Amino acid sequence: MGRPTLYDAAGGAPAMLALAADFHQRCLDHPTLSHPFSHGVDPEHVPHLAAYWGEVFGGPPVYSTTRGGHPAMIRVHANQCDEDPFSAAFVECFDAAVAATLPDDPALRAVLGDYIRAGTTEVVPYMPLSAAGPADVPMPLWTWAGRQGRDGSVSTGEAVTRTP
Repeated sequence: MGRPTLYDAAGGAPAMLALAADFHQRCLDHPTLSHPFSHGVDPEHVPHLAAYWGEVFGGPPVYSTTRGGHPAMIRVHANQCDEDPFSAAFVECFDAAVAATLPDDPALRAVLGDYIRAGTTEVVPYMPLSAAGPADVPMPLWTWAGRQGRDGSVSTGEAVTRTP
């Protein structure tokens, strides 16, 4: 049996859409994570989030072509506050959403856990009110092996290995 597919060949992301919907609701319900949404909630936030995650995990470049790619995602999360009250709760809500919506596959949960922790770490430097967002950073690409580097490396948690 192969690994579960997180998006389908036509570009749909049913698993990602379920994950995004569950995660989004957990954020809205969370006392700290709901704050960034206090200015209003984009009614298309869930499908945009699903498109972003689908692209990160090898799906078609829907988010890049319609929303501005990885730099645009970082800018959405930039300039929130000078201290970071969000990261730990963000990871906790994501992990709970993964457990609630995706298959009980230890490898899947491990790579998604590595992904959300790496992504959160990447966004934190842009959180201060005075931070400048990135001009051009490539969309990260994650597979079952971990984050795919531009140099052929694969990052899994703290370890980095070379692919053949």
